[in-house]
Amino acid sequence: MPGGIDYSKWDKIDYGSDDEDSSMNEEVPAVTRLDESSSVTFSSNGVSIAPSPTIQKEKEPSSTPPVPNDSSISKNVKKRKICTKNGSSYVDPKSGNEILWSQDRNEVNISIIYDCNTIASKDIRVKFHGALSYQDRFCAVGTENIIDGVEGSKGKLIVTAKGCTEPLLQGYTGYPVYLPQDEEEIDWEIDVTNSNMKMIRITLLKAVPMQGLTVWWSRPLIHFPEIDVVSGIEGRTSSNSNKDKHDEWKQSWEEAHRMFKEKIKNKEKQSI
Repeated sequence: MPGGIDYSKWDKIDYGSDDEDSSMNEEVPAVTRLDESSSVTFSSNGVSIAPSPTIQKEKEPSSTPPVPNDSSISKNVKKRKICTKNGSSYVDPKSGNEILWSQDRNEVNISIIYDCNTIASKDIRVKFHGALSYQDRFCAVGTENIIDGVEGSKGKLIVTAKGCTEPLLQGYTGYPVYLPQDEEEIDWEIDVTNSNMKMIRITLLKAVPMQGLTVWWSRPLIHFPEIDVVSGIEGRTSSNSNKDKHDEWKQSWEEAHRMFKEKIKNKEKQSI
């Protein structure tokens, strides 16, 4: 049987460590901590460290919506006041959208507040049926633009958006509207009050029986609640004299309308 392993060569091994002794003689390395982005250059003269140009990190989107400040709130309040001057606000029961409407002597403005996070501005369409031409803007007496058989209707407004099953607003005007000069559609635009609020602003030009006459609308669409066109209009009072003038003007309008229809009927009989 061959001899066993000779372990004697390990008898004189020194199990101690000379790290502590050697470390006393060696120079302790210098450690430089880089707290910011820096560039390190190695050369014959040694190592040089220089801070890198500051790189601004993109902020991660916050999961919570920004809290509106006082200035944005006051801006919204001021905007709503302008959009309801001589008019009112109304939540449409079909679409659930809030509608603001205002008017002056010449036009009515309808503002539809919509969800700009789900509806793109490019997908919105506004149509108006039954508008008078620009040349007939002072000849509104006797117009028989009854739309879809709805009594008292003078025009139909339809506001739609791609992807929405229901119109954003749909209804009939109880007053005649005329088109802008050299235009075939009514005017409308997207009004951006702030990043969280967008409105569809529609302008309806008031057609009247004669030049110089002002007609104050009691509502923009016939399914809206009516306002008081005497006390609800800026600059007008609710005195009995003004109310009597309004009633007198209304009776004169109805009488002129009746006479116009009689005149048309007589012409038709004579032509037959």
